[in-house]
Amino acid sequence: MENWLAVLDAARTAAGLRTVTELLAPGDGNVIHDPFSVLISRRVTLGQDNVLYPGVTLECDELSSCSIGSGNVLRPGTAVLAEAGGSVRIGDRNLFGDGGARIKANRADAAVVVGDRTRLLNGPEVVGRSEIGDGCQVIGAVAVQSVRLAGGGDHAYPDPDGRGAVLKGSGLARGLSLEAGEVVNGSGDFAAAPVERQRAYHPEAPRL
Repeated sequence: MENWLAVLDAARTAAGLRTVTELLAPGDGNVIHDPFSVLISRRVTLGQDNVLYPGVTLECDELSSCSIGSGNVLRPGTAVLAEAGGSVRIGDRNLFGDGGARIKANRADAAVVVGDRTRLLNGPEVVGRSEIGDGCQVIGAVAVQSVRLAGGGDHAYPDPDGRGAVLKGSGLARGLSLEAGEVVNGSGDFAAAPVERQRAYHPEAPRL
């Protein structure tokens, strides 16, 4: 068993990844449910008390930067990639998945910033120069390219006018800028969909 594990560890070390042995006891309160299917680059800065489900990959090459805060939940199929000079910065207490999510900064001018308490669910991909503010949500198979979603309260905040911006549906969202309390529910080209107030979906919600 030890020789078999040593072979796996050596292969990961050669690829710039943390070893299975390291992931079996990651420290800092991080929980890695299946160290054999999770891949984490040594160049990724990982905070405390994160939960990583099977099939999660966190990759960062020597030209790039990637930091992930604390208290995040990364469900199966979630992938974070920083390469070719790109940067990814993820805050605290975010939920990625169910259905996975992909964060990719794979060019020198690419920079993806995800704040705190966001939800990225059901297969979105965020690329380019994108800022997902505190409490924002991206729900569905949305290709998010260089967007700005203004932050606010999270999905449980009682006043929808104060919640972070939301993209939901499926298709391409490129170059959009949404303010707090706004939502675009798109199918295909999000530029053709109206910008709505989240309150339209929660008319009886309190105003704070």
